[in-house]
Amino acid sequence: MECSDRSCGRLCRWAEELTYPDELILTTLCNTGERPGGGFLQDNWRVIDKSIILGMGPGDYHAVSERLMTWRAHESAGVGVGSWRPATTDDVVRVRFAGTDSPCLILCAEVDELQTRLVYGTLPGHVECGEEAFAITLGPDGTVRGRITAFSRHAWLPARLAAPLARSVQNLITDRYLEGMRP
Repeated sequence: MECSDRSCGRLCRWAEELTYPDELILTTLCNTGERPGGGFLQDNWRVIDKSIILGMGPGDYHAVSERLMTWRAHESAGVGVGSWRPATTDDVVRVRFAGTDSPCLILCAEVDELQTRLVYGTLPGHVECGEEAFAITLGPDGTVRGRITAFSRHAWLPARLAAPLARSVQNLITDRYLEGMRP
């Protein structure tokens, strides 16, 4: 199944598990410069869309992709991931940060010659409610770009009570994820 395939099967099963509306599943893959999710996202969702240049050429592309898919970008950001293997579609991982332990379902984990994509959605017990996508592309000019798109809202009471702080932490971790992908 290709990541952008929204047919039933996996999608129907995922909709039963994830903590956000099923019409939003995999909308973070709409990395076209528009808000992820298009018209589905209302003002109650926070949207993040950040990108940076990570290197040049196929060597850097493969190194960046490997860092992302083996969770080293997360580790560099100070975020632990409870997984004993590289990212795999349909796996459940536990994202650990600052004493929290948040379960996520990997919705997409694929690498090809020009693009790497990793998407996970939140499961019950996660601090946030939403989806996050990591994309690495090798452009025609050899530029390797990393991009993170996400939508979320606070699911955990302390995060809702300290919303400005929680948003600042999200921004910081997103920047650290991007920097952590560097070869």
